[in-house]
Amino acid sequence: MTYSEGRQQSPLPGLIRSVWSMIASVDWILVFATIYLLYIGLLTLDAQGASFHDKQRDFLFVGAFAALLFWRVPYKIWTNPIVLPILYLINIGLLVAVMVAGHSAMGAQRWLALGPITLQPSEIAKLVVIFTLSLWLAWRPIKNFWDNLWTIAIIAIPALLVFKQPDLGTSLTFGAVFLGMTFWAGATFGDLLVLASPIITLILNAIDKPMLQWIYNGVPMGSDIEAAKATGLEGVFWLGFIVALGSYLAIFWRRRNFNVWVRLILIAAILSANFVIAEKRPELWNVLKPYQQKRLTSFVNPYSDPRGSGYHILQSLIAIGSGGINGNGLGQGRQSQGHFIPERHTDFIYAVVGEELGFKASLSVIIAYFFICVRAIFIAFQARGEPRGSLMAIGIMCMFLFHAFLNMGMTMGIMPVAGVPLPFLSYGGTALIIDLVAIGLLLSIRTHNPKQVAKDNWW
Repeated sequence: MTYSEGRQQSPLPGLIRSVWSMIASVDWILVFATIYLLYIGLLTLDAQGASFHDKQRDFLFVGAFAALLFWRVPYKIWTNPIVLPILYLINIGLLVAVMVAGHSAMGAQRWLALGPITLQPSEIAKLVVIFTLSLWLAWRPIKNFWDNLWTIAIIAIPALLVFKQPDLGTSLTFGAVFLGMTFWAGATFGDLLVLASPIITLILNAIDKPMLQWIYNGVPMGSDIEAAKATGLEGVFWLGFIVALGSYLAIFWRRRNFNVWVRLILIAAILSANFVIAEKRPELWNVLKPYQQKRLTSFVNPYSDPRGSGYHILQSLIAIGSGGINGNGLGQGRQSQGHFIPERHTDFIYAVVGEELGFKASLSVIIAYFFICVRAIFIAFQARGEPRGSLMAIGIMCMFLFHAFLNMGMTMGIMPVAGVPLPFLSYGGTALIIDLVAIGLLLSIRTHNPKQVAKDNWW
């Protein structure tokens, strides 16, 4: 055998090309942003207790392996018409099992013990819902308003089961994922506004009095509020929303899809439904647990109940404000180390970051989430020729965006306390593993949909 023949038969060039192709398929901005958030999370948890750090590190190893596995396995397997129904039924079974034999903690029954493993099925349900919506919307994209209603049926069962645990934050996540994916699949902004309007009206009606308290300089219920009632100011927020909703729908909503009289009848029915929901809010509000009701409204004026429903937000604001630009140092935060911040290792870990690492680190965390969401959108656009992958990327982006915005917003007092973890930072095994699996899925979508210029309709 000659030297040239030996070179031609050598497997190294092919192996090198394979490795290089694998490296080139990785979205390194997405990976580095994720690694940075994991680093900040472990760093912060270590200052809150070695047990948190060590367990989270173990979860990280499992999650990293799972991310690699889901990256290398074609994502289409999870949306296969044969595989997906099995996953969906298993997911429903796990959610039902939690209600029957789940482990309770802090008033919620969300965990299921499977031997030495404690599982939180509601976290798994988020990905299964994304898979299901991806397949359904790829097969039947939104072409008219009624298509949205069929899609709601897909998320209704898991959302209700999660809501009954109770887990308000995760059930709201299903709604955010639904809105984002249906919009990507063809729903109009007006469609989304119509579907979300009952929830918006309900919340605006509930925070009407707290908002008036805030406007009147945070005084307790008394003469000023009574004066507001007398002048007709009470109800200005939810009634104003209904008027604005009707105006927007009349001008912009599906003018080419409906006959003018059909549009007017539909708009009148939608506004009437919102008005009835607002009027019946006291009865509907009782579906929520008392602590959930307070959490959804206390962020407007936490000073009205500083030792009760407003305590979480006020302590978080004190912590973030005391951190300044550079922070007080790891393990040196008075609010966090004094245990004034409730759930400092889970729901309110961002307040700890602000107090101990300061504004610079807090801002860098926001930037990292921004990069993850932007890269997910780019991956979705890159996969526009294969709608299941494109929709899955958008669903994952919505999941991360909603969790990050709601969690960080509640620590800063601009969002209600809904009890959702901060991805990659909050302590929790199932949540961390699912978040890393989601990153692996994004990488898989990118790998199996290389960059190309698509001239035809992406559906």
